[in-house]
Amino acid sequence: MLLFSLGGAAQAETAEASVGATSPVPRTVAVISAIGDRITIVRQREQTGTHLAPYTRKEVRLDPVTLNRLVLDGIDEGFKQSEPQTRRVLLDWLPPEEAMAYVDEKRYVQREERLESLLIEHLRAVPERGQWDEIVAVLPKWHMSSVKGMGERLAGIGIYIQPLARERYTGLESSGNGDLSLQAEGQADGDYQTIDPKTGEKGASSVFVAVYMYFQTVTLDARTLAVKKREVRRDSVRYHDPNSTAINIGRMFDSGFLSQALSNVVQRSSERAVTGDVIVSPARKVDTPAETPKP
Repeated sequence: MLLFSLGGAAQAETAEASVGATSPVPRTVAVISAIGDRITIVRQREQTGTHLAPYTRKEVRLDPVTLNRLVLDGIDEGFKQSEPQTRRVLLDWLPPEEAMAYVDEKRYVQREERLESLLIEHLRAVPERGQWDEIVAVLPKWHMSSVKGMGERLAGIGIYIQPLARERYTGLESSGNGDLSLQAEGQADGDYQTIDPKTGEKGASSVFVAVYMYFQTVTLDARTLAVKKREVRRDSVRYHDPNSTAINIGRMFDSGFLSQALSNVVQRSSERAVTGDVIVSPARKVDTPAETPKP
């Protein structure tokens, strides 16, 4: 486990020395990232009347330190903006392989419950928590249904590729022989806001490549480890290049761009988990030691 302190500790000590014991002691919050060591690449596929799921999924393992640092940097920046006097202790954590195998035996909500239980067990053995006021834990969060045009059953950090244009159905129409069929009204482009990464301009397309972060922050009492607050966030940014000539939508953007876009959404989502705002922006340059493979 990596542990390091940031925030107003040094300033608080100086203030106490100058004005005496009447100065309030700054609140100490430990932030621990358990976002994991993997991203998921999910791609929509055409349904052909089979019972197969309409998505393919591939997990890619990355350096867990890289992912955790992005989360911690974002949370720390959020505290700098909203509670700059707070002393932050930043922790990252990855369960050992045998523990992760125990977590991976389950799916969806049960998987979340096992991971959270392992985290609580880990925190019980951390003696430093007696000096903290709160612990803010960041964990992946499953969402089973589609949100804002995104795919189903997404969790954690990942890339979602939607190569198939969607149609908006306005009702039923008669075919003239007594049969009823769905009446389509073109593509539902207006339902999905996208960003042109070359210009930063907003557009609307139901064909896109998106980066996402679906997670929860769990605020614990540092001494008792009782849950004080639980908040869920589902953030995503959808990209579409209207001038791209790529036949394979998944190749519309290279791995360098996707790495930057992922870093951006992770840091900004983590930051807004503290400040409470949602800001969608194009990918910006972020130095990341690990490269995301091409979808």
